[in-house]
Amino acid sequence: MSNGPLPSTLVFINDLQSLAQGEKSTSSYQASLSVNGYDTSTGTLTVHHAYPPPPHTCVVALVDVNILLSTLKSTDTQIGEWINVIGYVQECEVKLGHKAVRVQAIMLWSDGNIKLADYEKAVKERKEAE
Repeated sequence: MSNGPLPSTLVFINDLQSLAQGEKSTSSYQASLSVNGYDTSTGTLTVHHAYPPPPHTCVVALVDVNILLSTLKSTDTQIGEWINVIGYVQECEVKLGHKAVRVQAIMLWSDGNIKLADYEKAVKERKEAE
């Protein structure tokens, strides 16, 4: 039996809304997301990934990066930057007509030159295999 944390689960951002009230304190989740904005006063990144494509509800994540401020790079907060986030789901709310999921980030890094179609295919196949 391991005393360490459970491994994170790779998910789409839309999956986070169903996890908001569940395993938030014991399970971490990883997603690849595009930065929409950064509020320096609260240390919150607003991120999204429009998958599956419309007509599905667009979900945004409000990612608290305060514990990562000493390691964040300026490029990690630039609008349009793709990042990977590992974190814990805190809650789900409606903000500006969109569902928003609050996430406490414990790790964040640039996705570099993401091949989005390959990423979406890999996550979809992993989910189907579960």
